[in-house]
Amino acid sequence: MTSPARMTRIALSPAEAHELDELTRTVEDCATALEQARAALGNAAGRIAASYERGGPAAVAAQVGWSRQHVSTLAADHRREQHEQVDAA
Repeated sequence: MTSPARMTRIALSPAEAHELDELTRTVEDCATALEQARAALGNAAGRIAASYERGGPAAVAAQVGWSRQHVSTLAADHRREQHEQVDAA
């Protein structure tokens, strides 16, 4: 005995497809904006922490809710980039 063929996919209406396409683009745009905002926050955290001799990473870490070690790494990256820019000039 054979079973009838199952339909595995239907065709969406143009309005449904358009709605899903628009929402997909919105999500992708928001993801890009979030990525850019996270990068900007990391850059600012590193720059601000690097501007203090002592205690900068701890203060920045407490403010943004990150570990002191993470902020110390961002500060070290910032200092390295600054030195590279000075050396290149």
